[in-house]
Amino acid sequence: MERRDFLMTACATGAMAAVATGTAMAQQPNPGGRSNRAFLEFREYHCATAEKKQQLIKILDNAMIPALNRQDITPVGIFETSAELNPGERSYDKANDLKVYLLCQYNMRQLLTATSNLLNDKTFMADAGDVFAAPMNSPIYETCESTLMYGFPNCPRIEVPTLDADRVIQIRFYKSYNIDRNARKVEMFDTDGELELFRKFGMDPVFFGETLAGRMMPNLTYMLSFKNTDAQKEAWAKFGGSPEWKELSGNPKFKDTANKIVNIILKPSPKSQV
Repeated sequence: MERRDFLMTACATGAMAAVATGTAMAQQPNPGGRSNRAFLEFREYHCATAEKKQQLIKILDNAMIPALNRQDITPVGIFETSAELNPGERSYDKANDLKVYLLCQYNMRQLLTATSNLLNDKTFMADAGDVFAAPMNSPIYETCESTLMYGFPNCPRIEVPTLDADRVIQIRFYKSYNIDRNARKVEMFDTDGELELFRKFGMDPVFFGETLAGRMMPNLTYMLSFKNTDAQKEAWAKFGGSPEWKELSGNPKFKDTANKIVNIILKPSPKSQV
């Protein structure tokens, strides 16, 4: 396996989109009064076996997290999932059982230099050596897919609500069928109150991002954190039964904004910073 495969921090099209749009987007008016919006990357590593999946998690925990932190890229989240964590979830794909997920955030400079900095980090190259030493016919992971996003004005960067050992991490992908519907869905969350309703009912955001490059576009993606499973269920019940949500969801402006929703419950790795 070529070492650059492991180190890519965003797909080429994502980096190009970021370069083309990042400065202009950062200069746009900020409806929520927030600043310093980050570029967010959510990466999916596909492994061939459960053993290699666990090996990769250890490498990301012990090599990737410290190396990115040395570049002031923080926090870094590492996650896994399984069908057992997602009982009855119709959108769940059993192939996710062999995936490992990485979440991090960048400014423009970090986005464009993270890979070269990793290549020049001797400690990282040694600590992640098992990835680079693996033979081509038996790599630690088979492929990697990356989604590059831009943080919402009212949730501009990664937040870490809790690091409790029993915490539940939930990620949701909202695909729209055209860019106008996607823009309306972003507005529904960011400026028309849904994000603040989440906070009110204990559905603590980790991030909210509009996808610049990746799969299932156009879409927005968000991640929530809960202290435990009971807290997650209680929060969703309060939110779903609230008059504020019923009024917002009944607004004709937001009708038919998402034609596909993917929901996944994630388990943080032992050293995940999210």
